[in-house]
Amino acid sequence: MNIKLISGVVIAGLAASYAGGKIYMTDKVATQLDAKIIEIQPMIDIKYGDISVEPITQKIQLRDVVLSPADGSESPITINEITVNKFDTSSDFPAALDLALNGISISIDDIEPQTAMLLQELGYKDNMLISLATKYTYVNNVMDWQFNLSAQDMGKMEYSLNIANFEFDPQQPVSLLFAYPNFQLNAAEFTYTDKSFVERLFKQEAQSSDISVEELKQHMSDKISALLAADIENKNNELSEEQIKLASSATEAFIKFINDPKSITISVNPEQAVTLGEITQTQNDPAKLISLLNMAFKA
Repeated sequence: MNIKLISGVVIAGLAASYAGGKIYMTDKVATQLDAKIIEIQPMIDIKYGDISVEPITQKIQLRDVVLSPADGSESPITINEITVNKFDTSSDFPAALDLALNGISISIDDIEPQTAMLLQELGYKDNMLISLATKYTYVNNVMDWQFNLSAQDMGKMEYSLNIANFEFDPQQPVSLLFAYPNFQLNAAEFTYTDKSFVERLFKQEAQSSDISVEELKQHMSDKISALLAADIENKNNELSEEQIKLASSATEAFIKFINDPKSITISVNPEQAVTLGEITQTQNDPAKLISLLNMAFKA
């Protein structure tokens, strides 16, 4: 038998199986989703234009999603695409989640009035277009979590967090309020990347102060340096050489970001796991907090 013919038959069979599996999985998920939408309809009305499910990876994609308050009290929120790359449903508290919402359109008129006024003064007139993504794994009471939030023509924030001793009881979610001081922080990182928001703030502040943007940046840099010098002088006998070095590194990074606001990263890598309770007790002493968390700064 012709090898090319056999290969063609195999490929066609695999393609048909894949297409059939995709249709089956999509119909199954759509039925389950529609049932859930009916359950929550008294609170919020959800509509979507298209749904697809990859039979191998189980990735789910919803397109043209519209969320509307059932009572019509607020304007609808539209989302271009929702992608669920992974979602564990085998346990009460999902052990894994990988979710992205792209193109969330929010009218500036629906934002809190003071915030809306500030955004309009900065030149944001059209609807805000926001995207967010979250991903986590939860194994043996260890939560490894990542979260990204970006707004078009504004900026992007990226968070990562690793917490141990994270015990969550789905039957008593309020217990988190009492348990959080015992959570142990192993590592964390925050990065902000500017897409014109900070530059707009500087420009507006400079105009209101009747100075140039360069003069404003210099004034802010000088103020941060002065605050560091005053803090070191007031606690000269309390701060170690390492604490002073870390505080100076933070100052340098922030001054660099002020003068060239592209991105700034703050990372936390304590030598030993630190409880959130310990962090709370030290939050009013920046120099000691930086040392406790072994923080690093990069701009």
